[in-house]
Amino acid sequence: MKFSGHETFQVREGWLHKGMQLISEEPEKMGNELVADYLGVGRNMARSIKHWLVATELAKPIQDASGRKLSSMQFTDFGKQVWAYDPYFLELGTWWMLHINLVNNSKVSTSWSWFFNNFRRPRFDRAVCLEGLRRYISTARRKVPSSSTLDRDLGCLLASYARTIPASPVDPEDGADSPFRELGLLTFYKSSGYYQVNQVAKFIAPSIFGYSLSKAFSEFTLKRKSIDILIGEAARKRGGPGSVFCLSAESLFEVVSQIESGKQKDITISGMAGERVIRARCYSTIEWTELFYQAVSKDLYVT
Repeated sequence: MKFSGHETFQVREGWLHKGMQLISEEPEKMGNELVADYLGVGRNMARSIKHWLVATELAKPIQDASGRKLSSMQFTDFGKQVWAYDPYFLELGTWWMLHINLVNNSKVSTSWSWFFNNFRRPRFDRAVCLEGLRRYISTARRKVPSSSTLDRDLGCLLASYARTIPASPVDPEDGADSPFRELGLLTFYKSSGYYQVNQVAKFIAPSIFGYSLSKAFSEFTLKRKSIDILIGEAARKRGGPGSVFCLSAESLFEVVSQIESGKQKDITISGMAGERVIRARCYSTIEWTELFYQAVSKDLYVT
């Protein structure tokens, strides 16, 4: 479990591009004490950028011959794809995949994994959310970090996703808004102090939906043509589409129905013994990512 590393900074516009550009051109500088100068940000922000690159699975530390992690970094296979197709992080689908990786990365982004997989309250205030996180850690028989540590981590999570109503005046030079807010998963109402999770059906690109399935279900590693998954199971599965897209079983069915009506036929829905079943092509996450960027290049759907 980890509740630090981001230095309380949510991901900002352009940060991931800055980090990946440095890794692409001069990877050894990511481990240099002057890395903040190379990135053009403050020291805490530089540490935050490195954290987010690892947490979203875009990059990883380089290891020496003995397996010891070094401070320099290199792209993951997923990171190589993003850098090749969307280096400026302009596609919403890219942010969906980064979000899916965060929710499935419980070792590095524990609060993210807990919030989207375990909390599941449609309406809440920050105090209730914080207490839920503390109880979860305690139940897992782990040493519970200080309340201030958990509160900072939770605050970073909520600030990353929540759109505030009414909106606050924003300085265009500030750049503090997180692109994850564009996913439309969370709303914060100033007047009541409550957060609302958006559980309605959303537009999800077929290959992004497939990516979420492949990330959550180990069956996708098997050499099969397709996989059948019950709608209810897809809605409940840790790290699956119900969790990462904040969907109920009914809204999940609506999303898959929209996908099935499109041009791509890698994901369909059918009935089996009286239950609704998602049938998906047995692609790896890397293959789903490739399919997504190919579809974007051909304008097969709006993202």
